[in-house]
Amino acid sequence: MRIKIIMLMILPLLLVECKSSLWNQITKKESKLYTDSELIMLDEVTASIDFKYGFEPDLELDYVFKAGKFTDKEIEAKAPEMKKVLVKYKPEEIIAFYGKIVQLKNVQTSEMNYHRQKKNWENATYIEKYILPESEMFLDILEKNMIQINSSYGDEIKKIKEKNAVN
Repeated sequence: MRIKIIMLMILPLLLVECKSSLWNQITKKESKLYTDSELIMLDEVTASIDFKYGFEPDLELDYVFKAGKFTDKEIEAKAPEMKKVLVKYKPEEIIAFYGKIVQLKNVQTSEMNYHRQKKNWENATYIEKYILPESEMFLDILEKNMIQINSSYGDEIKKIKEKNAVN
């Protein structure tokens, strides 16, 4: 009888502990795509055109998105600001960053196709309609700015796209 009473007293404590911040940190899903230095670069580059980045823990997807209700024309008009930020970085950092953004977009496309194949229309549509278009727009603006900075980046862009092509 004593054991049952002790168990009944301990059970609420265990349940309360599950809601603690320690439990959340243990079970928290985070992006593993970027290093700390790449996160700094990502933050600066995305902010330059009023974009932000995030991680969707349920789908385990990294993404970039417009940080407000901006039209595509308004975002395109801010593209020169991105160039000012990119110029601060070394060419190899810019190329590596571009590779990560291509990888981000390709993972999104692969996940969308996977969910379509599994007939999980909710997730496939969510990726297709909300996540992927803004990632593609960001990638397009990044490519244009890279080529404006240095036309030789065009060859690197081509190599990265071929290497990371989604089947």
